[in-house]
Amino acid sequence: MYIVLAMKVDAAPTARKSYLGIAIVVALVLFAGFARNYYLRAWLGTRAITFMVHVHGLVMTAWVLLFLVQVLFIAKHRIAWHRRLGVAGAALAVVVFVLGVYTIAQGIERQMPHADPVVDALAFVAFDGVILCVFAGLVLMALVKRRRSEWHKRLMLMAMISLLPPAFGRLVINFTREHAELIVVGLMCASVIACLAVDFRRHRALHPAFVLGGALVILSNLVTYVAQTAGDPRA
Repeated sequence: MYIVLAMKVDAAPTARKSYLGIAIVVALVLFAGFARNYYLRAWLGTRAITFMVHVHGLVMTAWVLLFLVQVLFIAKHRIAWHRRLGVAGAALAVVVFVLGVYTIAQGIERQMPHADPVVDALAFVAFDGVILCVFAGLVLMALVKRRRSEWHKRLMLMAMISLLPPAFGRLVINFTREHAELIVVGLMCASVIACLAVDFRRHRALHPAFVLGGALVILSNLVTYVAQTAGDPRA
């Protein structure tokens, strides 16, 4: 058995609907994961959050909504609108990355104020720092490949998938805390495989953008899991 690497443009309506469906599922997972502590906290009575957490939540929400709108534009053949909004998307991606790094740094400082540089580095990985870097890298590659739609859309979808671990983590601990990190890795692998399976079913081939993006997403989650279990810097 072998993998065929496809590099053709797939503009079939069913393919566009598939991407829109996956994008909606990803958005719903992110909403569900942060519903208790952010989106629905006013009704669920969870603890107060800081101003910067509000900012982080608003920026991430804006990114998810922008992604959905961009996918919808493509599904509706609004290519010109998609390209115009893409400029704002590139700027917002930078904000997502910078604010994400800041949030991780604040979390490390709050939980381990006197840690040495080695522990800080390990904590950065355990607090999803590598995952955030993979997100930024995938978005950058997607922007570079923006004139090759078959690459661009797959890289952007993998970038969105890469943001799921924090949401998955919060959903998992609603049911169990035992092996929660490992379960999240399993869910991320399943998410990547599901995207590849849908793409393969449509085109009878695996596109290199999905192979590359999926490999980076899975590898970053494995590295994060190792960091989380190596002395557990969150403890």
